Amino acid sequence: MEQNKYELGVIVRANLDDEALQNEMDRIKGLLDRFGATIEKEDKWGRRKLAYPIQKQVEGVYTFITYSAPSTTPYEVESRLRLLENVLRFLTTNINEAELRKAKAVKAAPQESAPVVEPVVEPVAESAEEPVVETVTEPVEVEEPATEQEA
Repeated sequence: MEQNKYELGVIVRANLDDEALQNEMDRIKGLLDRFGATIEKEDKWGRRKLAYPIQKQVEGVYTFITYSAPSTTPYEVESRLRLLENVLRFLTTNINEAELRKAKAVKAAPQESAPVVEPVVEPVAESAEEPVVETVTEPVEVEEPATEQEA
């Protein structure tokens, strides 16, 4: 059976102690092993603030697990994750399909050519007959009024 590459993002309740959190992650990894997945990488992001409250929780512990598995595994794992009360959210992404979409988008994008340089046009005087007049003002000396102390 062909192995596909997946990434499972899981958000677990942040109010769990370290031991309970580790037990929950072991349970999730056990589900993956049970349905034929080979875990390649586990990326722990730790406690983060959620964008919006989920089940009255404002924080969650984020973990991303990259694994290879048959195409039926994500469905089986997700159906079991729905039953775990400490898992707030989860998302499985097929990495192979995401890479294919990215490659197609790069092919479909128009090829960049050399940048077009537009000439700079200097503004022209409206009429050549009108002379440009510059007004120069010279500083004027102003006498200051005498104060009582000088008198």
